[in-house]
Amino acid sequence: MRIIMISVVLSAVIAGSGSVAMADELTNLGSELKGEMGSMASEAKGEMKGEQDQMKESLKSKKEQMRGEIKAKREQMRSEMKGKRDALKAERKEMKKAAKAKRSKAKKQAEEAVESLEPSAY
Repeated sequence: MRIIMISVVLSAVIAGSGSVAMADELTNLGSELKGEMGSMASEAKGEMKGEQDQMKESLKSKKEQMRGEIKAKREQMRSEMKGKRDALKAERKEMKKAAKAKRSKAKKQAEEAVESLEPSAY
């Protein structure tokens, strides 16, 4: 009976040390998995940060491009309006000039009519 007890105790000790080794191995495996998960999460976070930065840069460049286009369009509109304004000024000046010529012509004709109505001294 002693032999059976010794063998049972020995098997319990062996099994116990095996379970301790197994538990230690599982702990190591858990640590490795935790480390890998952390590194994968870190990589994913880095990739997402890179994509986010790229999107920000893309939006920033599009915004700058749109500002440039709007500025160019505004300048074009200003130059067109200046051209139209100058054309209207020139047209108004011509109209004033024509009206002045018409008045002077009418005045000259009126003076000639008055002279023709006056009795001549001859």
